[in-house]
Amino acid sequence: MKILIVFDGGNAPGYSAVATSLTEEGDKRGYEVWAAFEGFRSLTGDQRDHTRLVRLLMSRRQAWKLASEQQYPIHAMYRAIDHPGSEFRSERYPEFIQPEKQKAAAQFMMENGFTHLVGVGGNGTMAGIRALAAQAPEIKAGFINISVDNDIQGDIAVGYLTGAEEGAKIARGLFDDAYTHKRIYILEMMGRSSGKHALMSGASARAHLIVLPGFKFTGPVLADIAHRLAQRDHALVVVAEGYERALRAEFLPERVDAAMYFRRQLMEHGLGDTPEKRIVSEPFSRYLRGVRPLYIELSIAYLKAYSLYEAFADGETEVMPYYLGEHDMGIRKFADLSTNNQVEPHFLDLIDRMLIPSLREYVTGPFMEGRGG
Repeated sequence: MKILIVFDGGNAPGYSAVATSLTEEGDKRGYEVWAAFEGFRSLTGDQRDHTRLVRLLMSRRQAWKLASEQQYPIHAMYRAIDHPGSEFRSERYPEFIQPEKQKAAAQFMMENGFTHLVGVGGNGTMAGIRALAAQAPEIKAGFINISVDNDIQGDIAVGYLTGAEEGAKIARGLFDDAYTHKRIYILEMMGRSSGKHALMSGASARAHLIVLPGFKFTGPVLADIAHRLAQRDHALVVVAEGYERALRAEFLPERVDAAMYFRRQLMEHGLGDTPEKRIVSEPFSRYLRGVRPLYIELSIAYLKAYSLYEAFADGETEVMPYYLGEHDMGIRKFADLSTNNQVEPHFLDLIDRMLIPSLREYVTGPFMEGRGG
């Protein structure tokens, strides 16, 4: 049995935890475990490095011994369980949507004798693995969900809890600084489509206002927000990175992040930046991608790896292990998976701790109606 792990998509805390868990459990069960060095690129031949495949082992001594006998790269995962980032992935590879790229990848896997395939990443990686599985149905396929966005229905992605925790720490630090120095902080946080990360981190830090990607504020709402902030001696505003992306693109080549853009909007609608009360925008979004995962997420990574190998042992294919809690875990078929970029409506009450009527009317009215209620 020879298993290939493909890591792709946006970075998130826990990639190394999943790689280590899949390697350890695979070793126990007699698999040869391999990783694509640059994700899907390595399978199609579009990689930027000459290395395409890396053999993964747990034991350092076994890796050293094998390295002296073989001509391919070997990596020992023994101490990698809590490492940040990932050593085996590439940036996004949109060309993989092309059928000829998928066919080339499937051909490469079959030529190299792989019996199993596991994708590790978020929603985009899941789509790539599903397409690849269709091209090579004789290879058993699986997927492990890891992302800060948590955008697959019916699962808690590895990395999501760490992202929310670390993001809340940064946000809370600015909250306390705002309180001490009497400032208004506007902090950009990750959240391109749904804004879940910005929402959860901001709510946990008790931000005064959280701005989600889909918000399209009218002039009167912006004026009311600016007026309410002007009345406060301090505040923390969290803005998801996806807020008004299309409008911000008009400022290119200058990069105007979401926090900076929202600050400009508020200034245009009456919020003043004075020596007595500074209005400070902070770009932060991607810092947390390089943090070490929470230890609870290491256990979740291992549970998912174990569940996936159990499904393979039972002859299943095109499956994803899910984890929603200690007594709520199992396996979902690819056919049952879907993208979920919606936020829980009950959490929307936490976006505004200043109780601005026009903002709440907008969120419960046009915003929710535009998202299907």
